[in-house]
Amino acid sequence: MSRRVSDLEGIAARYATFQAAGSISAVALVSGAAYVLASMSAVTLTGNGQMGLGDAGDPLDGIIEKYENDGYMNVQVGGYKTAPGVSGALPTAGDFVCVDGAGLVSKCATQTAAGRGPARAAYVDNTASVNTVQVFIG
Repeated sequence: MSRRVSDLEGIAARYATFQAAGSISAVALVSGAAYVLASMSAVTLTGNGQMGLGDAGDPLDGIIEKYENDGYMNVQVGGYKTAPGVSGALPTAGDFVCVDGAGLVSKCATQTAAGRGPARAAYVDNTASVNTVQVFIG
């Protein structure tokens, strides 16, 4: 029996709790946790036990699964997960994936993703302004 690509979501998922960097907490305070999850979920390590939006080209280290009002968040740090992508900078399947500094994913400019174990695109949907990327976070 063959598997459809959409069935990869959640396979080998691993989670960890991190403190949210100030930029994420500020947006959550103004726009709410639901906005953070829907619009800016791609994060990278930004400090000791902390994840944030980072800068464009930083490696994708996780996808926010849940933001808590105490400034901590549950982050998927391994396995398959779908994330919002940058229109015009979407990777193709097999490309390394980085953050764009605003919570979206994009194709890495270099294949080493700043020297860390990069995430890779498994499936890209750029139809009708969907712009999502299913990534494998290694």
